[in-house]
Amino acid sequence: MPEDDADVLILGGGVAGLAAARRLTGAGRRVILLEARERLGGRIDTRRPDGWPLPIEMGAEFVHGRPPETWDILRAGGLVAYDVPDTHWHFERGKLRRLNDFWERLDALLGRMKRLRRDQSFADFIAAHKRLDARTVRMAMAYVEGFNAADARRISAKSIVQAEADADEIEGTKLYRLIDGYDGVVRWLTAGADPQRIEFRLGRIVTNVAWTNGRVTVAARSRDGDEQTWTAPVVVITLPLGVLKEGAVEFSPPIQAKQDALAKLESGPVVKVVLRFDQAFWDTGEVPAAGERLTEAGLIHADLGERGIAFPTWWTMAAARVPVLVGWVGGPQALEVSGGPDERVRAHAVESLARLFGMQATQVERGLQAFRVADWQHDPFARGAYSYVAVGGAGAVEALAEPLQQTLFFAGEATHPGMSGTVAGAIASGYRAADEILAHRH
Repeated sequence: MPEDDADVLILGGGVAGLAAARRLTGAGRRVILLEARERLGGRIDTRRPDGWPLPIEMGAEFVHGRPPETWDILRAGGLVAYDVPDTHWHFERGKLRRLNDFWERLDALLGRMKRLRRDQSFADFIAAHKRLDARTVRMAMAYVEGFNAADARRISAKSIVQAEADADEIEGTKLYRLIDGYDGVVRWLTAGADPQRIEFRLGRIVTNVAWTNGRVTVAARSRDGDEQTWTAPVVVITLPLGVLKEGAVEFSPPIQAKQDALAKLESGPVVKVVLRFDQAFWDTGEVPAAGERLTEAGLIHADLGERGIAFPTWWTMAAARVPVLVGWVGGPQALEVSGGPDERVRAHAVESLARLFGMQATQVERGLQAFRVADWQHDPFARGAYSYVAVGGAGAVEALAEPLQQTLFFAGEATHPGMSGTVAGAIASGYRAADEILAHRH
């Protein structure tokens, strides 16, 4: 048998793959990492376009809480994170009002959900509790479909309860932003991989994984159509859940053991728009719908389906005091925006802001200087922003993470039971997969 190209192949150059590569090369393993994009980072996508006052995040933007997987990197890399104000404004009946009891209302709803004996969708839970406060229901629905990028008719109510409990352990409701960009985490992980033991192959779109016990052959094509194969005893698969569910990569033989887990997990759609204005008009002047400046506004919410508001969630750069706003839509409502031309997304964003702020669209348009759009559902190498658990999906995350015949190892945010959907979960899963390989192959 010819010598293998590497000790380990890694599919995917997001932080899960990079974390695995760093740990494996540190233990002396030869690694080849294949990434479809022409850059590393996956769903961390930091841009620094000319004329913008700070780096903009097209993908992951916030550090959720204080998970050690992320904060250890921030400290080691000298990366600076600052607090995002936990101030919420809610649009209701044409007015923006401060929402001082946002988390209290959600906690009250979670208290009822904790008493569920059998799993059901969040939508079915709401339908069965007709006496719930209508305002709380609207807020919770926007939170579930927006924050979780989930379909309320599909997401497991029990998984929401568990996710919130896991978040409490790391102060997950506190948000932080990296002042110099999230790609600092990508650079730190990449720099820590032993350059003598790793090869990064960018622009390689994996098409086939042929495997048997103790041997893997991976085929990939480049952008110009050239095909190449690599062999190794094991492979770490960090492909996003949406890509795995789509079947874009053929496994020979098929990984039937994973089909049930894949069927019980979903990849949530998200469209994100970042707008740059000539001035931060929401900070320097009164916003008509609020009757005051939104100087310390953390997040601005509208109910799902609110007329004229395609982007129901917005946030400012807060402490940075720069003329940039970010619009966000997740879940089924994102599908109404996804796949269209950027100019149409821009128009939706302007209309949404005008409605939220009680202004004319022409007023918003007048100061708009530049914009960027990220459509993660439409991205062929993501097919969604991040994962969530469907009804009846208890144990599906753990099942997806389980190695197959100590040959196929799995990582990525969708394989972390406590922090799925987060950068920290992806990093932790990469370390875990690497440790599984090292433990099995001394």
